[in-house]
Amino acid sequence: MFLLSYSTAAVVVPDDYLMSDDKALTYVYTQEHVPVIAKMKVYQEALMDGYEKEFGYKLDDKMYVGLASSKNQIANGFSTQIPFNSQILYGAGATYIDYFSSSSWLKTLLIHETAHNFQLNPKENFLSQSSHKLLGNTPVSFLAFIPLFPIPNVLENNFILEGNGVMNESRFGNGGRLFSGYALAELLALVQADGIKPELMINPTLSFPYGEKFYLVGGFFQQFLVDRYGIDKVNGYFKTFATQPFPFFSSAMFKKQYGKTFEQLLAEFVDELKLKHEAFKSTEGTLLTRSETFVPLNKQNNAIYTLISDNKSAPKVFELNIKTMTSSFEEGAWRLGELVKKEGAYYSQASGKTSPTKIEMGLFDKEGYMKKGFEGKAIQGFTASGKEVYFDVKQSIEAPQVYVDGNFYTESHSSVHVDQENLYYFKQENATRTLYKNKKALVAFEGHYGFVTDVDSEGVIYFVASSKHGSSVYRVRAGVIERVMFTDDVIDFKLIGDNQAFVVTIDAKGYAYRKVDLQRVETAEPYKINIAQNGRLAPNLRETDFLSPKEVLSSESYNSLKALSYSSLSQLLSYEESRGLGVDLQANFADPLLQNSLALVLSHDDDRDILGLRYDNQVHQLEYGFAGYKLFKNNESQTVDKREHGYDAYLRLPFIKRGYWDANLILSYTEDYDTIYRKPLSFALNVLNAKHFAYSKYVNALNALSLFGTSDREVNLWGGTYAFKQGLAGQSYLGLRATYMKSNEVNFLEEKGIELREGLSTLQSDSATLSVPSFSSTLYAKELNMAELSLAKVFDGSLYFFSFPLSLQRESLYVKQRRYDIDFSDSIQRTYYERIVGTELDLVLFNKLEFPLRLEWINNEDVVDKDKLRVLIGGSF
Repeated sequence: MFLLSYSTAAVVVPDDYLMSDDKALTYVYTQEHVPVIAKMKVYQEALMDGYEKEFGYKLDDKMYVGLASSKNQIANGFSTQIPFNSQILYGAGATYIDYFSSSSWLKTLLIHETAHNFQLNPKENFLSQSSHKLLGNTPVSFLAFIPLFPIPNVLENNFILEGNGVMNESRFGNGGRLFSGYALAELLALVQADGIKPELMINPTLSFPYGEKFYLVGGFFQQFLVDRYGIDKVNGYFKTFATQPFPFFSSAMFKKQYGKTFEQLLAEFVDELKLKHEAFKSTEGTLLTRSETFVPLNKQNNAIYTLISDNKSAPKVFELNIKTMTSSFEEGAWRLGELVKKEGAYYSQASGKTSPTKIEMGLFDKEGYMKKGFEGKAIQGFTASGKEVYFDVKQSIEAPQVYVDGNFYTESHSSVHVDQENLYYFKQENATRTLYKNKKALVAFEGHYGFVTDVDSEGVIYFVASSKHGSSVYRVRAGVIERVMFTDDVIDFKLIGDNQAFVVTIDAKGYAYRKVDLQRVETAEPYKINIAQNGRLAPNLRETDFLSPKEVLSSESYNSLKALSYSSLSQLLSYEESRGLGVDLQANFADPLLQNSLALVLSHDDDRDILGLRYDNQVHQLEYGFAGYKLFKNNESQTVDKREHGYDAYLRLPFIKRGYWDANLILSYTEDYDTIYRKPLSFALNVLNAKHFAYSKYVNALNALSLFGTSDREVNLWGGTYAFKQGLAGQSYLGLRATYMKSNEVNFLEEKGIELREGLSTLQSDSATLSVPSFSSTLYAKELNMAELSLAKVFDGSLYFFSFPLSLQRESLYVKQRRYDIDFSDSIQRTYYERIVGTELDLVLFNKLEFPLRLEWINNEDVVDKDKLRVLIGGSF
C-alpha cells in the first residue's frame, strides 16, 4: 500500500507550462503555443456543443487539455477519464500527413480525442452514478465481491471506441482516414481473405493488421452504421452502453440501440462491401520480399530502399539495385520510419529520447542515435545541390511547414518529393487537392488522399491516390491526369525503367514488394470519396487557422503542486478470521500532466490502524518521492514486531536517455512499519541498453548492470547484477544473469544481512534482497553468488472468442537453471541448484484487458519443499 513507484508516470518531459482555467475547459500549454490556444478553444467548444447533441449528454466533469511542448516531438494524442476527464495532444504529426489524409494535425487530434472523452464519460445506471460520486474516476472497485464500475464505458472494446473516433474525424471538413485509399485497400484486402470476423475485430490480436484494424476497419464499420442509422443514433450508442451496471455486453447493447446484434451488423457490413467492391483487383507481379510494417520507399541513384520487419525481431533495410535487379538486406536496430541514405549510411526518420528531458524527431542511425544537425527536422529529401528539404516539426503543429536549407518555403498538405532541384507536393483547399511543382500549381482533383512518389526523365509526375476500390497510381503528363496501374492495393510506387515499376501492395497478411510491368495508360482522375460532412461546425470554423497571435487567453504559470486535484478513492474490504474485517482506503490526487501525485491512506483491521501519506514528483529531471505513516496498535501481541511509524523516501536522477541506453541513480531510505528491524539507506546505479521491437514478447537484446551499496543499522552491504538477453531465430530467446552480494554482518533474529525470500521484497528500495522462489521462508546471508541460464520459445498459437470472456493471443515455454552459492555465516556455506520450467499465456479478458498468466514448476533438491507449483500474473523471462 505504501510503496513508492520509480516508474515514470508523467505524460510530458519537464518544461515550463502555463494554465488557462475555465469552468468547462482548462488548457495546459507552453509559451510557444500561446498563439494557437485562443482559437483552438473556440474550435473545441464548438466541437463539444455538437457532440453534446449527438452523444446525448454533457460531460459531467471539467475537461483538461494538455498541449505538449516541442520537447515532446511525438505524433500522438490520447484521451482518458483516469485520473481526470482529460486529453493530451502531441504536435509532431507532420510525418503522418499522408496516412491521416487530413489538412490539419491539430484539428484531427481535437476531433478524435474529444470524441473519446464523450464516449467514455457517461454513467447512465444507478450503480455507476452512485459509485462515481463516492469513488471518483476509477475504472473498477469492489463492494465485498460485487464489482462496481464508476466509468462503465472504459470496458467497451477498442474496435468500437477507435472506429467511432476515426469516423468522427472524417466529417468536419478536415479530411480524415476514411478518405484514405490505403485504409480502403486494407479493408477490402481483409474482406477478400474473409478476415473480418467478430472475434478477430474486437480482440487485440498479434497478427496483421494488429491494432490498426481498430481504427481503419472500425472506422469504416462506424460509417456503415451512420449511413444506415444516422449520426445521432451512432454517437448515441455510448449512452446506451453506459446503462449497463456490469458493462460487458456490447452485442446486447447493439441489439438495444440498432435492433440487431453486433455479429449481424458486422456480417451485413462485410456483405455490403463484397457487393459494392466486387471489382477490387489485386496486383500481380514478381514478389521480391514481404513485411508486416510499412514505411515509404526511397530512391537514390540506382537503388530503391526501405525498412521492413516481421514485427517481432530487428528491422532490416531492403535495397533493390535497379540496374542489376539484385536485392540485399541489412539488419539493424533502426527506429521505425522512412529511410534516408546520407554519406553512405542509412538513417530512419523517427522520434525518440535524445536526453532525459527531450524527445526529438529527426534522423536516427541503426543504433538509435540522432544524427547531429537534424534535430526537430522531418527530412523529405535532398536536392541535387545538397540542400535539405524538411518539415520544421516545431512549426508544423497545424500543417507541415516546408523549409529548404533553413528558410521557410511553403505549407504542404502531403509529403514532399524532391527530384533534382524541384519540390513536388499537394495543397488542400476544402475538398480540392492541388499538385504543385515548386510554387506552381499544375493540376487539381477532388479528394484528400494523394502524394507524389516519382518523376521520370521527361518530367512526368507519378503519384498515389484513391481508386474506387482502394489505392492506385496516377501520373500527370502535359497537364492531364492519367491512371497508370489498374489494381487497387498499391500504396507506394517507384519507377525502375520505362515500362516497369517497384510497388508496395497491401493484403491480408501485410505488405508485398513487387516488380510489375506498366502495360497501359488511361485518362482518369482519382476517385472522389463521398462522406457526408455533417459535423456541427460553422463553415468559418472548418477553415479557421489557429495561429492568431492577436488573441491570447489569460493564463498563469502552471504549478503542478497547486494543480493537484482529487481524482478517486480506492477501497478494499476483506475479512480474515485472525484479523477480522479489513478496510483499506486511499484517496488519490493528481495534476493534469501527471507530474506529481498525492495519496492519503487509511487501513484498519483488528490488530492495527494505519494513517499514511505518499507523494511523488516528476516535475524536473530529478524525481523524488516520500511517504510517512503512523501505526496504532489494537492488539499488542500481534504487532510486537511492528513499528509505530514508518518512512520511505527516494531521489531518482535519470542522467542518460539516448539511443537505446538508459541510466539512472537512485538514493533511497526506508523504515517500514512491517518490521522493527530493517531500515536500509541505499544508493544504486542502473545502466541498461534494451532493444525491444514491436510485438516481440520478450526483449530482443539486453545488456543491463545494476550496482548498489546499502547501510542498514551499521551493517554495510553491496553488490550488483548483470543481465544479458538475446533474441535468436524463430522467436527463441537466450538469457544470462549473474548476481553478487556481500554483507559485513549477518544476524537472522535482527534481520541483518542479505535478505533471501520466496517472493519479491516488500521494500522496493531495499536493494540487498534477492528472490529465491524455491525457498519457503525468509533467510539472511553474509555473501551470495547467483548465476542463471534461461531459454524461452514463443509460439503464435491463438484462440479468440467473441462471447466467451477469455481469449488466447500466444504462448511461450521457458526454462531457467540457477546456481546459488550462499554463505549464511563464516561457518555455514550452501550450494543450491534451482530449476524452473514454465509456460506463459498471453490472455485477453473481456475482449480488451491484456495480461500474461504464468504456470511454473520449481525444483530444488536441497530444500524442504523440493517441488513447487505456482500460478502468477505478470511477465517473467
